[in-house]
Amino acid sequence: MAAEPLLDEVVVVDQRESAGAAVIERDVIDAMPLGNGDITSLLQLLPNVQFNNSQLHTGKQGEISPADVSINGAKFYQNLYRLDGMSFNNDIDPASGDKSSSITEVTSASQGFAIDSSLVCRITVRDANVPVEYGGFTGGVVAADTCAPTKDFAGQASVGTTRSSWMDYKVAPEQQAAYAHPTTPDTASQFEKWTYRLSLQGRPSENLGLVGSFIRRTSSIPLSGASAMKNGESGTPEQTRQTDNVFIKAFWRPSAGHDVDFSIQSAPTNDERFIAAIKDSRFTYRAGGLGLNGGIASRFDGFTLSQRLTYTEMDSSRDGESSIYKTWSYSGGDKNWGTSSISSEGGYGDVEQRQQAGNYTARIDAQAFAALGLQHRLQAGFEFGRKSSSYERKTQYESYYGAASWSGATCARSNGTIDPYCSTADTASGWAGQYLTRRVIYLAGKFTVNENSRAVFLQDEMSRGGFTARLGLRYEASSLAADAVVAPRSAFLYDVFGDGGTRLEAGANRYYGRNFMSFYMQANRLSLQSATSGSGFTRTGLTDWGPLQMSTTAAGYHFDSLRLPYDDERMLAVRQRVAGTLWTLKYVDRQSRDEVLQRLRSSGNRWFENAGSSEAQTLSLAVESQRPLRIGETRTSLMAAIDKIDTHTSHATYYESELDYNDNGGLDYVVYNGQLIRSIEKPADNYARPWTARLMLMTEIPSARVTIGNFFRYRDGYRKVVQNGTQIVNGVSYTNYESRSFKSAFTWDMRINWELPPAGGQKPFVTLSIDNVLNAANAIEDSGSYLLYEKGRQFWLEAGVRF
Repeated sequence: MAAEPLLDEVVVVDQRESAGAAVIERDVIDAMPLGNGDITSLLQLLPNVQFNNSQLHTGKQGEISPADVSINGAKFYQNLYRLDGMSFNNDIDPASGDKSSSITEVTSASQGFAIDSSLVCRITVRDANVPVEYGGFTGGVVAADTCAPTKDFAGQASVGTTRSSWMDYKVAPEQQAAYAHPTTPDTASQFEKWTYRLSLQGRPSENLGLVGSFIRRTSSIPLSGASAMKNGESGTPEQTRQTDNVFIKAFWRPSAGHDVDFSIQSAPTNDERFIAAIKDSRFTYRAGGLGLNGGIASRFDGFTLSQRLTYTEMDSSRDGESSIYKTWSYSGGDKNWGTSSISSEGGYGDVEQRQQAGNYTARIDAQAFAALGLQHRLQAGFEFGRKSSSYERKTQYESYYGAASWSGATCARSNGTIDPYCSTADTASGWAGQYLTRRVIYLAGKFTVNENSRAVFLQDEMSRGGFTARLGLRYEASSLAADAVVAPRSAFLYDVFGDGGTRLEAGANRYYGRNFMSFYMQANRLSLQSATSGSGFTRTGLTDWGPLQMSTTAAGYHFDSLRLPYDDERMLAVRQRVAGTLWTLKYVDRQSRDEVLQRLRSSGNRWFENAGSSEAQTLSLAVESQRPLRIGETRTSLMAAIDKIDTHTSHATYYESELDYNDNGGLDYVVYNGQLIRSIEKPADNYARPWTARLMLMTEIPSARVTIGNFFRYRDGYRKVVQNGTQIVNGVSYTNYESRSFKSAFTWDMRINWELPPAGGQKPFVTLSIDNVLNAANAIEDSGSYLLYEKGRQFWLEAGVRF
């Protein structure tokens, strides 16, 4: 079959677009190595974006959750995520991480929905000079857009897979035993992942288009070490992960000048987990939820009115197999699971965390008009939002422990009933029997935090000749914040020669972030806890427990009326077109203030307060081809970038109380490498590789129906900050930090797309992705005793058909 004729490329560039915005188009998405397929993993292409150190951890490759990213040094939970204009941020407790072993807290994440990259055709990342229409972030804006249908009917179906046997593990000698018999998914030496995709598109009429997709991603993680620890299950216990995404969207043009879109999305996550060495500890972790998104754009004489109404429901919940937990001393004839000394059973009960959010946005974009010798483009709009976040312990949780010797022949009480917290079997500790003497109860209960928010924004983009100034203000008010705020935004662009070849840009902006449910729920969660002393807590012999007394622990958690955290930004950039390439040199300075953290004012006296601060300076150079380089019949495009970031922060997340109370009244100082410094001067401990270089090469060979993507990434060595106890300086105790060095890391990832010859209108295809082609051993963490590594070489395979 003859090769398709090659046409000259037509490059269309929006001259008004800022250097603070980067766009990843569908062709680049298709060329990137497959991986877990989440949209944030694609951002490793871009400068000014840093990833969690543990994203590529060799022992965590059974996980399928989206990657966390920091943009320009901001906290990973302070980005704004959007799909077709609808936010899918999870504000329940985005910094919580894995809370599988927590009684009161449930695992949560910064992204409420796991959005698969196959669903979108374009991702726009705004990391500087962000216009006033965007709010609720201090990091950046990650906006994904789906595409309207292009054909009367078309579709695609595929199946993809990878597994532990297709991956080389990089493990320190001290960790070999843990990986040989894993007990947690953090040291998973076995896993198997599958991805199923089906997408359809069509146009029932000239004015109506429909797209739909179904994506299921699964992972199974056998943990043979849990069986060896006698988890109370036969065979090898297995954890599973599953995310689904059902998406349907309609595009409708009811009349000239009006465009309507509506979508519905169901994106649940269901993970089956358990806690190693604990019998009957299985639970289901539920996340994700429902999204409804409708918009209309109406063009009138002189302006365009855009309106959008969205509604989302998100979960971060736990359904436990049991709500009663018992900790026994090991006995071979009865309590014969767990470890050689302890046998625990039961779970932590059912907890439901849910976020419901509705948002309405209206925006007017005026056509350009002349006034006072300038061309003006006005934009104005407003937003109204209502969010309800709830925490509900659906069942009473009871924990029994404190095993003591029991020498009775039976476990019968004086009233003839059998005590369920007693055993007559011999224990490994030498007792003839045992009974449990202590208990803690968490009552069922529900708490809700409501937030009403509003925003108004106005922007004027003024231009004359090659000069453009974009000035704007954004007003934001939240019922959870102490005061309303005003964020000024300004950007200045100068087209030096008037042909778009050389453009200078500067900006000064303020961005306000968000407050989270966790701040307001901490004390409420603990208020359900019974006391840890008194007659209701302890007993002697097989007697009834005394009446419950509630704990006063909740009284130790407080918060003032919190202010919204904010970032002040200064940026400079220059863009230059040279021989079909676009070069961008950019400097961004961020000062983060009023960041929320949990601070220990005195013993047992914790406050969530606006005491945190961070600073980051990022210098980056990026280049991308605007037309492919042709060598013979091949066409190659490139994207390359290098960035340097210097980040300092007083805290890693709002949970950490690094500004600890100490003997001198809680002044904000710590010891770092033996020196007393202000806490803000301490380098960041994550998302902080000082130098990173990236190169993406996309090569098409049309005659062979092959596309090859090669992604190279070099990350410079760095010093990671770790906490190591306390240190006395001049008679005062301070939190002590030390730095540990890590070598540079280089990875080469590859993706090969091969479209087989079509048959009967069907176009079969095969995709092979290879991560870490060179099988490099890259250390990412130091436990203090051994190194933790990124994964080695890994293969991913996908096969499908387009029709």
